Amino acid sequence: MKRILNTMEFRDKLKSGLSGGYIFFGEEEYLKHCYIKEVRKSILGEEDNSVFRHRRVSALEFNSGKINEILITSSLGFFSEGKTLCEIHELDFKERTESEIKALCNTFSNADPNIVYIIYTTPYEFDPGILPKSPSKLLQRLSEYLTPVNFQKESDIKLVKWAARHFAAEKLSYENGVCELLVDRSGRDMFVLLNEIEKLSAYVKFYGEGIVKKEHVETVSSSNLEINAFDFSNAIIGADADKACLILSDMERRKEKPINIFGAVSKVISDLYSVKILVDSGANDKEIAGKLKIHEYKVGIYRKSAVKRSRERLKKLLSLCAQTDIKMKSTSLGDYTALDKLVIMASVK
Repeated sequence: MKRILNTMEFRDKLKSGLSGGYIFFGEEEYLKHCYIKEVRKSILGEEDNSVFRHRRVSALEFNSGKINEILITSSLGFFSEGKTLCEIHELDFKERTESEIKALCNTFSNADPNIVYIIYTTPYEFDPGILPKSPSKLLQRLSEYLTPVNFQKESDIKLVKWAARHFAAEKLSYENGVCELLVDRSGRDMFVLLNEIEKLSAYVKFYGEGIVKKEHVETVSSSNLEINAFDFSNAIIGADADKACLILSDMERRKEKPINIFGAVSKVISDLYSVKILVDSGANDKEIAGKLKIHEYKVGIYRKSAVKRSRERLKKLLSLCAQTDIKMKSTSLGDYTALDKLVIMASVK
């Protein structure tokens, strides 16, 4: 099995020049999103508009046989100089059969050396196992042909430094403890943190100030109590009822406030329903992102789940949210009893 690279090690690879195939996995979607842009820039140049040297494949649009055919024929790059980049997105490994996995491995074992392959997975599409001690059998198998890159959540220290760099880029200074407070208050999802940094920067500049203060953070930034929200939301979106219930049990053990958990679940369902309506109307990801004020990347994740669920089912889930809200406020039963039912119903296809 090839050694699993972390983000710093992959950055070094990127600087020296990529070759072969890579599989992106892990929990930090923001970093994956940034690094795939860097890969494109490294191989295709700044403009990223080469018709012959760039293929982006969505597994939602093709069956496994077609995907393998595209991978094999991606050597269209021979018409131009330089390497070719082939990206494979939305390849849900939980839905792949043994023969499909075998065909995929066979394709990569005979891959053209002039093509760089990136399989981009989200947490609910690929299970890497428990790292570093117990990698999944699938990860071990794929790593015979692909270099695995693990995008782990960043530590608080790194997030604080990252936030500081963004404030500096906005030409703003900050009080001691501001970045720490922001991370503690708004959570560790880098997409969310970036949004909060941009919001704070705009607020401070609007009032003609040059320094971000703790009072600004408490006034402007959203409070996102850490309830393992990223994993929890992904389990619901990915229809992984077992994982969602396991996380809910852990939150109950840690005595997380049920109202905060309910808010996280109901928001996911509401967003899924809104995306479903817009997808059915023919809107693309960019249009949906603009209308719902959701990052375009997250729209793609919601869309994948939404196309697998009927509008009627999502509407019933919204109704169940309303019923759960009433029960949590009006009955003497434990709040988690109502939440259990909602989470199970929301986490099945």
